[in-house]
Order: sequence, then C-alpha cells, then structure tokens
Amino acid sequence: MTRTKINLQNLANTRFAIAAGLALGKGLPNFIGRPLAHLIADGISRNRGTAMVRALRTNLWVASGCTLNADALDLQVRQTFRKHLRSLWDFYHNLNRPNKVLDMVDFEPSFQALFDQAKEDKLPRLFVTVHTSNFEMAGRALALRGLEYQILSFPQPPSGYQLQNKIRQESGIEVTPMSVEAFQKARERLRNGGTVLTGVDRPLAQSRHLVRFFGRLAPLPVAYVQLALQTGAPIIIVACISRPGGRYGLICSEPIIARAGSDRDIELVSNAEVVLRAAEDIIRPRPTDWCMFYPVFPEAESEAPV
Repeated sequence: MTRTKINLQNLANTRFAIAAGLALGKGLPNFIGRPLAHLIADGISRNRGTAMVRALRTNLWVASGCTLNADALDLQVRQTFRKHLRSLWDFYHNLNRPNKVLDMVDFEPSFQALFDQAKEDKLPRLFVTVHTSNFEMAGRALALRGLEYQILSFPQPPSGYQLQNKIRQESGIEVTPMSVEAFQKARERLRNGGTVLTGVDRPLAQSRHLVRFFGRLAPLPVAYVQLALQTGAPIIIVACISRPGGRYGLICSEPIIARAGSDRDIELVSNAEVVLRAAEDIIRPRPTDWCMFYPVFPEAESEAPV
C-alpha cells in the first residue's frame, strides 16, 4: 500500500506525466478532453489513501477552520481535483493558442491597474502567489501581455517540473529554481525596477521557520521577505481564480510593505504571516480553487474527519 501511495504522487511530477498531458491536450478535442479530465479527477479523489489526497483533505479541512465533516470534505476534495484537472486540460489544450489563452484569462480591474503600472513605471514589485485555479495559464497570460518577470521556483525540481519550467521559458518567462544565484539575480532585477514572482504556500521539507497559516504553524517559505526588505519592493499577492463558464481571472491584494526588525528570524516570520493572512482571504471564499497537494499541516492529518 505504501508503494502505491508514493508512486501515485511521484507520477504526477514526472516528465512522462507532463508529456502525456501535452500529447492529450494537443490530440483531443474539448468535448472529449474535459469529460476525461473529470473522470480522472474522480478516480484520484476516490483513492483516499494516497499521499496527495490525504494532503489535500487535510489542507482543505484546516482552511475551513476545521469545521467540515467527512462528507463535506470529500465533496470539496472531488471538486478541487475536478477544477485542477480541468485547468491542466485547458492549459495543455491551448498551449499553442495564445489568443485563446488571452481570451480565457480576465484581468480583474484592480489587477489590470497594477499590471498597467508595472509595465510603465519600472518600479520594483514582488509578486507572490498561491497555487489556485489555473495558475499556469495565468502566468502565461502575463507573459503574452508583455510583462517581463522572473519566477523563483521550487528548488531542485524533478523531471516533470523541469519540463514545466521549459514550457514557461518558451513563453518568455525567466524561470530560476531557488538557489543562492537565483536569489541574487532576483534581487538585482528588483533593484533595477523589475518584477519577480514566487509562491508562498508550498511547504518546504527542511525549513528553519514555521509560520502561522489558517491558525496553524506550517513550514512555508519566508525568503521572499528578505528580498522585499533588501530592495524596498512591495509584496503583492497575485492569484488566479475560477470564474463561471470555464474562464479564469487574475486578482491581487493591496501592496504589503515589509517592516524591518531587530531580530532577523522574527522579522522574516512576522512579515510572512502578514502576507499569509492576505493569502487566507483569497483562499477562504473559494477553497476548491486551492490545489495544494503537499502537506502544509502534516500534524493535522490525524485530526481530519474520515
């Protein structure tokens, strides 16, 4: 049983899985691809013993304020997998259809204003994001609309992530897996008035810092706070949300200014928690958009209803 759990989660991150998604996206029409995505999603969500389903159940339960019963939690898990597989289908199916990507991703008014400013004023901005809805298509739409930016991505990516990063780079995005060199490059970009984007909700296996997220301590990134403090760049949460009719939207938070402190660890954690509270406000009204399949709250797994 343990081997099956590990293999299912690892398979989704392999080059084979990404290549298969690309092939299906290119080769199948929507009227086949979308129902197929739902079918696969339902099959995955029914396998409650797998690591990715257990992680998602726990994450969604904590995000609900630990209020969902088992049936409601099962429903949210199924809806989340359906949305995620549909998003993957839309992304791969329209990979070589830039006009379709631009048509499917709407910029909400607040984000449109931010986007226009970022292209014109050449001031530094640190975009941070959560893994919601079709974040890959949203990132592609940003590049297609002419925004030049650098992604600080997950360090030491597996083969599937490497292929994903190659796809991102082909659309003009500079992708740099997190390292000392990547951090330095991001710092220079910000100091030169550029834009950097990184995620804030994927847990780190070996993190020195625990930050409070949905009321629980979690091993989430904090390095972006140091970037903001060193460059003076405002931190802005940017997120993709699902909209009716199979469309997607980009929304953003108000700028968050990192505050310096006398203790470096406290400084990083306290600023990150301000950012994460704003991230909660994005996730809480639309929990089934949050497709985080890694255990953000591992200690809560035994508490979630089954």
